[in-house]
Amino acid sequence: MLQKADAQYEALGYAKAIELYETALKKPKGLTDEEIVKAKIQLALAYRQVKDFNNAERVFRDVLGANPTLKGEDIKAYRHFAQVLTSNGKYDEANQYWQKFNELQEQDKRGEEFIKLNSNRGALERNAGSYKVDYIGINSSSADFSPIYYKKGLVFVSGRTNSSGIKRVFNWDASAFLDLFYLEDLKMLGNESSASAIGTSSQSAPPKSPSPSKKLGDDYYTPPTANDSKVVGRKGSDYITGSKELDYQEEPSIPTQKFSKTLNSKYHEGPCTFFHDGSKIIFTRNSQNANGGIFGQKKNTGITRLKLYMASYEENEWRKVKELPFNSNDFSCGHPTLSIDDKILYFVSDMPGGYGGTDIWMTRYNNGEWTKPENLGASVNTRGNEMFPFVDERGNLYFSSDGHPGLGGLDIFFIAMNTATGLPSAKVRNLGAPLNSNQDDFGIITDSERRAGFISSNRKRGGNDDDIYRFTRLGSLYGCRELIVNIFDAETKKPFDRIRFEYELKADANTKESAITNNTGTIKLCLEADNEYNFIVKQNGYQTNVVSFSNKDASDYEASKLDIYLKREILAPEKTKKKPDEVNKANTQDEILLSKRNKNNVSSIFRGVVTAGKDSTPIAGVKIRFINQCNNQVQEMITGADGSYEFKRDLDCDYILEAIKENFGKTSEIVEKVAEKRSLASIFKKKTPKPSLGSLFDTKLYKVGDVVKLDNIYYDSESYKIRGEAVRELEKLVNTMQKNPNMIIEIRSHTDTRGNAQDNMALSQLRANEVVNFLAKNGVARARMKAVGMGETEPVNGCGDGVQCTEAEHQRNRRTEFKILSIERK
Repeated sequence: MLQKADAQYEALGYAKAIELYETALKKPKGLTDEEIVKAKIQLALAYRQVKDFNNAERVFRDVLGANPTLKGEDIKAYRHFAQVLTSNGKYDEANQYWQKFNELQEQDKRGEEFIKLNSNRGALERNAGSYKVDYIGINSSSADFSPIYYKKGLVFVSGRTNSSGIKRVFNWDASAFLDLFYLEDLKMLGNESSASAIGTSSQSAPPKSPSPSKKLGDDYYTPPTANDSKVVGRKGSDYITGSKELDYQEEPSIPTQKFSKTLNSKYHEGPCTFFHDGSKIIFTRNSQNANGGIFGQKKNTGITRLKLYMASYEENEWRKVKELPFNSNDFSCGHPTLSIDDKILYFVSDMPGGYGGTDIWMTRYNNGEWTKPENLGASVNTRGNEMFPFVDERGNLYFSSDGHPGLGGLDIFFIAMNTATGLPSAKVRNLGAPLNSNQDDFGIITDSERRAGFISSNRKRGGNDDDIYRFTRLGSLYGCRELIVNIFDAETKKPFDRIRFEYELKADANTKESAITNNTGTIKLCLEADNEYNFIVKQNGYQTNVVSFSNKDASDYEASKLDIYLKREILAPEKTKKKPDEVNKANTQDEILLSKRNKNNVSSIFRGVVTAGKDSTPIAGVKIRFINQCNNQVQEMITGADGSYEFKRDLDCDYILEAIKENFGKTSEIVEKVAEKRSLASIFKKKTPKPSLGSLFDTKLYKVGDVVKLDNIYYDSESYKIRGEAVRELEKLVNTMQKNPNMIIEIRSHTDTRGNAQDNMALSQLRANEVVNFLAKNGVARARMKAVGMGETEPVNGCGDGVQCTEAEHQRNRRTEFKILSIERK
């Protein structure tokens, strides 16, 4: 019986092999310990192949829990068990078996990355609120997967029962053979509820698809928990969990039809792709032997492989079906996808020259001929299985893999491609939840911005119950990526105690944020993915340090690290005496240089740029008046396209600088005289003066309707009291209100999205009131201010209800802004 079980296993008859192994192991009389271990491993692997992870875990635990001595190929059982445990949500235990596998397999270190991810799985779940996933009504009780756009509808693969009444059963798991089906018009999907396609006699209908703000796992289509019922598979062995629950039925609520009588045969027809003018199709098929058509099996087993075929649409039918030239009886080829120009075909194969399992390959179509296939390389392919590729209109590649670290089973990944070479040009990215789950997720199609599309997954009931889901992106493409910032003294290498710094997007200084390290000079931030940042650190007695950082190639689940070192300020030594003419010449040159870098403005030329307060863009057509307070002499100019102005000044006199433009608030400030004419050396000898208070309008103009964020006006969680570091910014607002006595503003305060919405609305009103009280105590009339609590209604990032965010991200939402309601002119 054991020999029969082995034969069925080698012939891919996993459903029958499970029955034979289970029967043989009930009474293992006459079997050696080594034979028993081997049989149990094969049984566990057979359960894994039919996606019955509960029984696979049971058998793996039985055999590996006894700590057998494994050799050769059997060592892989530790890896397979780790993957099964991951799919069953037991991540800590999965890491233990990954570690055992790592210790025994020096050449295969993929477990190290899986261990990192399993230790920080929240990293791939923090962006779950950005996507809405809906079950659609074309699904059946059988497998339905791998949709592809065709004309106005979808072509997809399905194992639903043939209307002819002929039962064709696949030996792998006793499931039905696959054919191509067609949904003629996507409009038929409409906005149906996610439950509309479900009709059961023994199961209650699943709830409607949740809003994206719900916590991951609170809906029927995300990974199951320990309390969920275990219903896996549809047909097959009594031993396979749930496979004999034949009273379960799921009928499509939206009609579909067989795609083509000439393409659908008595064998498997699998994933396909179309030339973009619809003239040709490339599809997957196996033939001649009903047992076969599976990737990754040994040669000389009598199994016919999957092959790729091409057909042309002529006279309202698909004709001239022919094999692609690189097919072979020694390996499989399938899962095709074409680039937007129809010149590059990507497909899956276990042909020689790969990295292990199944790999993704490419071939070019030139003048009706296919070039020799080329492997996409190690950035895409692993020792595991890479399958189901799809290329979007920008040439970027999506695929599924169990070899790259993921949430369990097959996960969907993305990689940018070089359109000229057709090869990878960046780093592989896991799409994260909810597009991925701890089950199999694959067969994605989408647009270049991933705003909408379809995926395939068996997440609902596991096993071979593959279904097609529609998704819509509501937020960012990816979640934030973690960064640990450390700030040290460059000389002593000691960390600073609670040092404040700022950071901003390199391409947009308007995004500036601030943060404070802990008492060991460290802080963990979570930054928006795929961006470049500037970090600005200013500390008394130290040189300002601006450090750039990019997280475009950073890990999604492992925090990056940025060390910033501050150097102490160095006083310049006095210069040796020179001849008077040399001194004058040197002073003139030094003075010009200082005007570019010294905040004391000792140059006789006063320069500046007027920008819009809302987006910091230069403003043309602004009248600038520079009024000498010694003799009332007025200099005027109108700014050009770059918003710049320039005046001569007397260093012994004060000046008033005014900026005026229609529909903007008028702003003025005092440019103080330089108390004494100083040489370069004397400037360095003097202590650095304290910076003047200035105002929010020193270099900016604002108009009615502008909403201006007040920097550093943050609050502790659940508190409305103004923090100490906010006082200086509010003093600037007082100064601005005094310079613009006819301006009326609205103070708007926000909370983060945690907690009860009504409580947050009340808390934000208290925060707005607190700011108004501060301004009133400092001389601003209450009639010029209106306090408005915004609650949690306008977060500045993706931290909605149920989304996992860092404390720094939540703090960004606890902010105060002011909106200019009116600017009356006298």
